[in-house]
Amino acid sequence: MFKYSLEKGSKKHLCPNCNKKKLVLYVDNENGNFLSPKVGRCDREINCGYHFTPKLFFQDKNQPYLPLSNKLKVTHPNKTSYHSKHEFLESLADYDKNNFVQFLNSKFDTEKVSNLIKEYKIGTSAHWYDGTIFWQIDNENKIRGGKIIMYNKTGKRTKYINWVHALTIKKEIIKTFNLKQCLFGEHLLSKYNKPIAIVESEKTVCIMSMLFEKYLWLATGSLQGLNEEKIKALKSRKIILYPDLGMEGKNGSPFDRWNSISDGLRAKGFDIQTSTLLEDKGTETERKNGFDIADFFLKNLEQKPTRIISKANKDMLKMYMKNKHFKTLTEVFNLTDINGNTIRFE
Repeated sequence: MFKYSLEKGSKKHLCPNCNKKKLVLYVDNENGNFLSPKVGRCDREINCGYHFTPKLFFQDKNQPYLPLSNKLKVTHPNKTSYHSKHEFLESLADYDKNNFVQFLNSKFDTEKVSNLIKEYKIGTSAHWYDGTIFWQIDNENKIRGGKIIMYNKTGKRTKYINWVHALTIKKEIIKTFNLKQCLFGEHLLSKYNKPIAIVESEKTVCIMSMLFEKYLWLATGSLQGLNEEKIKALKSRKIILYPDLGMEGKNGSPFDRWNSISDGLRAKGFDIQTSTLLEDKGTETERKNGFDIADFFLKNLEQKPTRIISKANKDMLKMYMKNKHFKTLTEVFNLTDINGNTIRFE
């Protein structure tokens, strides 16, 4: 077993580079102590990218680096921990206090929002300021974890994120809970045979699943959350990745990183590709702000067409008048009319 590892759980420390409380520290697994308040990795991978490893720490001190532990031996992998059904069911309430749900109700038909909540099993935290719980339920319907995110009434996420097990399990046994994350929405794989669209955030899944039902929308939960282990249940499905916009970091932009992973997975037999939609259509300001596909859609839905070009597209205009989302769907996803012509509005 490795002698040093990043601290488990949701606790964050002050990053010495960006001065944000986003640093995960390295722990000495033999004694449980931190190496230094500077030895860790910042969660703001794109905007900060700070990662000071134990190896660099010992190099700076001109001391030998011993990555493997002499005391700790692992005979078998830790078993995945699960939440009880009772704990899960208790959270499916109090949506009038849930800021994220209220935000969705302000943007979409309330019946659609209600169906979304039931489909994706969205809960409300009674233990943490009525935050939104995004339950991670795997394709065997086992409840692996509950990620709690705080939103304000405009749907903007605050910096506070926690986990249900970190709040409800006694402190002396919390380290025994082995959180092994899965994709948010994975439990819907057996229900729908649609192509899979993967994004970073749970919020994006919720919005896009109501706007574009052609796909089954799933979320990795973070930029670094895309890996073969997490998506192995999707190997027989068609997969499209929709990475967020973002500036170049040490390991490239979000698109570069997911596209590289996509290339590797395709070589292993996955039917997977990375969409260039935001790379092609996003502005520099949107890139700096880390726009995702949901942000892009919500922005475009506010725009109204004045007339439609081409006589052949008159029927399209009628469809637009019945469904104001139609213009955005056609433009963003490059849909065509029955003759294969690009549909255009102006």
